Amino acid sequence: MKKICSVFQCVMILLLGFAVIAIAAEQTNDRRYPLPDHGVFQMKVPASWKDEVQQPPEKQPPTIVFRPASGDLFLILITPVWKTKEDAPLISDETARQLVQRAADDNQPNAVEKNLKIIELQGSAGRGYYFSATDKAPEPGSYKFLAQGILLVGELAVAFAVLTNDDKRDVESASLTMLKSAIHVKEKGN
Repeated sequence: MKKICSVFQCVMILLLGFAVIAIAAEQTNDRRYPLPDHGVFQMKVPASWKDEVQQPPEKQPPTIVFRPASGDLFLILITPVWKTKEDAPLISDETARQLVQRAADDNQPNAVEKNLKIIELQGSAGRGYYFSATDKAPEPGSYKFLAQGILLVGELAVAFAVLTNDDKRDVESASLTMLKSAIHVKEKGN
């Protein structure tokens, strides 16, 4: 009987563990962001994150800004960019990688890491690249950690920056999961 009880206890512990994991995993919801004359950009966003769309004049690409429900623990900037001329080619995978490498090289002198490694990011609608860096000497009021990159989403090149302080892994992971879910819904006629 002792063995059965211990097996039962193990099963209960496992079930409780799964329940805790399910509660810890934050719910997401689909959020849609209109792109002037270029359809809609859509992602599964953690439900507690606040968003704001900063729309420049003359139908330029907007920047979507995410923050926590309260405080300054993180700042996420996402800008979906489209080709500016109808006959211009779409940004290539290699060009995206080169742009991310250039950004990593620009950030290297201020980074704790000796080498900022380019990491591949596979989304549901395309591939991209990013790097992560830790600021050697962050200024007061600024962020210590940065993840920056470009993800190709259909006909869009989505530039992103994830700025965090203490909870780098959780926010960076949630941000990358959100970006991986991104899709571009084109308007009829485009």
